[in-house]
Amino acid sequence: MESVGPAGDGDAGRAFQLLHPGVQRQLWRMGWKNLRQLQVTAIREILGNDKHLILSAATASGKTEAAFLPILSNIADEPTGSVRVMYVGPLKALINDQFARVGDLCSSLEVPVFHWHGDVGASEKAKLIEQPGGVLLITPESLESLFVNRSQYLDKVFGGLRFVVIDELHSFLDNERGLHLRSLLSRLQRVVGKADGGRYRTVSLSATIGDYSVGQRFIDPDNPQNVLVLQDHGDKKETKYRVHGYRIPSLVDVEEDDSAADPLEPYMRMVASDIVTHCHGYSNLIFANSKADVEVYADLAKQIAEEERLADPFLVHHGALSAYIRQDAELTMKSGRPATTFCSSTLEMGIDIGSVRTVGQIGPSWSVTSQLQRMGRSGRREGEPRIMRVYIECSEPGAHSDLFDRLHLPLIQAIAISELMLEGWLEPARPPLCDLSTLTQQIISVISQAGGTPAETIYARLCKGGVFSDVEPALFADLLRQLGHKDIINQMEGGDLILGLLGERIRRDKGFYAAFATEEEFAILHDGQQLGTIEIVPKNKEYLLFAGKRWQVMDIDVEKHVIHVVPAKGWKAPKFAGGPGEVHEKVRQKMREVLTSQKIYAYLNKEAGALLADARNVAQASGICQQSILALGPRETAVMTWTGSRTQDTLAAMLRLHGIKCHDEGIALVLSLPEDDARRRLTDITAQHIPSLKLARLVEPRIRRKYDSLLNDALLDVSITRGWLDLNGAKTIMDAFITP
Repeated sequence: MESVGPAGDGDAGRAFQLLHPGVQRQLWRMGWKNLRQLQVTAIREILGNDKHLILSAATASGKTEAAFLPILSNIADEPTGSVRVMYVGPLKALINDQFARVGDLCSSLEVPVFHWHGDVGASEKAKLIEQPGGVLLITPESLESLFVNRSQYLDKVFGGLRFVVIDELHSFLDNERGLHLRSLLSRLQRVVGKADGGRYRTVSLSATIGDYSVGQRFIDPDNPQNVLVLQDHGDKKETKYRVHGYRIPSLVDVEEDDSAADPLEPYMRMVASDIVTHCHGYSNLIFANSKADVEVYADLAKQIAEEERLADPFLVHHGALSAYIRQDAELTMKSGRPATTFCSSTLEMGIDIGSVRTVGQIGPSWSVTSQLQRMGRSGRREGEPRIMRVYIECSEPGAHSDLFDRLHLPLIQAIAISELMLEGWLEPARPPLCDLSTLTQQIISVISQAGGTPAETIYARLCKGGVFSDVEPALFADLLRQLGHKDIINQMEGGDLILGLLGERIRRDKGFYAAFATEEEFAILHDGQQLGTIEIVPKNKEYLLFAGKRWQVMDIDVEKHVIHVVPAKGWKAPKFAGGPGEVHEKVRQKMREVLTSQKIYAYLNKEAGALLADARNVAQASGICQQSILALGPRETAVMTWTGSRTQDTLAAMLRLHGIKCHDEGIALVLSLPEDDARRRLTDITAQHIPSLKLARLVEPRIRRKYDSLLNDALLDVSITRGWLDLNGAKTIMDAFITP
């Protein structure tokens, strides 16, 4: 890298000279000796034009500084009178990290820095309202709270907004939370425009975006070409990668043993024992696909470490835990002392937890994007390699094992994900369509902000001139009628819409500010202190693993939604709501390629290699990769789909519409029909017109989003048809079933 400073005459030196003198002084004080290439380019582009930007680079590549060095230089001479820069992050922990980081950069400037979320004190919030200025770091949910509860201060706080920085952009591109954020930013632009006729610029940061055009449309849907993409390809870190395979009995072949907490515990301990060996003496993150697995494997690792008299702490971190438990894990990891944290996706983002040597993944990832994001959490220091280990359990064939058990699909999916990651492919984000649930939330928010608003104004702000442009006037009117029927809204004599009794109750609920759904929760308490929450309530006197410790349930207060627990020696895995993640069709297609190929994958350990060989032998003998329809027995037929979750759901709904029972095996749908009947019925279905709205009625689950329960069947049918079903993909696969 080139030397940074007034005397520098290269690209880095010229970029340094563009920065505000206060920013230059702070870089000197912080001991910076160079600028990275992404930072040089970002300084030149942000200070040299007025376009929006996406900064894309690997984790720990200096993206935050690449954005804030030129942005702070831009606003340094007018720091007060309004918030000039709003940073939006998906997690409170990330907000807290960046609050300290941006605060350091501003320490030589007269630029105030505020952060705002549920854990921030009232005095700091009051100070922002009284004397707005500088930089505000906030979550989408807290921004929503400002619109609803402090709408009278929006002009004062945001009237002179110049920049919006969106961190972890990829986490907003394909879900209702991102749609919610886009709607809030669209509404915020009205505040900025009303103040000075200007607009704010957006600078977004991400390490993993599969299709940049989706990100460009997210930022500026009308002029996506006005969004520059700056990529840093300088991450040439060494990567050490290993997939470990394990043979465990199929549950149907395991005899129940009342003395064991889980009949598979001895086999799960093999995985936990290897994790302890691989992690001993270092700081590590171990991801799992479910909160229950986070708790179980953390407990097993802790027991093994105690038996072997190792001092390594094994911690837990997931969204159901109380904030103080998560923060304790983060602080322990950041302390520099060796520790291993078992976690869900909560630590997938760029929260600063110090140096991580190894990232583990228990079970196959659902997506390439997620796996790459997780792997990027290791090797953050200069000269350190990225290390990732994937631990895959496969059922050993037994007396009751079926064909799909013998294909070892978890391993095949892990290999498919690994190969696509090596090829540089990432899932393209699919922005949500016809999301009437989030639109309902925003209708309540707009009415709350104004106190009473004509329907035409709401439609103009949210749909015609907002982000719900796929909702036409007739559908919007149907939605308003349904919300009126539910007493969410009422219409005054003059025509203005106001909130009804249920609408007011929804708005006052603390969960209103989030657009994403949360299950009804019970708080888990020990000695009056809340450990976290759980949606699926255990039985009284039952044992429970939670927050990395073993408990026994002593009392359940159904009325207050509280579970009282005491420490115990026994254990049982907790149950949480939620299901598997969405799998892209390319992952399924790569799985078939893995099974038909003879390629040797150097990253497989010996057992994983043997399991792959077994799976390939089974695939070849059964013809499962060559045949579209395969008899599994006299009354069962497999329809090999090799497609993604959305198309698979659509196909399953088609079969249900025609009275055919089936169950999902991921790569196939298994029909409760003999092969000849299955072929005949599929041919009949393919020849018929598919009524999409009737099809939507049979998609499971129907309630997918937070406020879907407020919609009637007709509105839900439209939302599912436009927003989830893949009719074209399903028809292509159905046509292939009957092609000779």
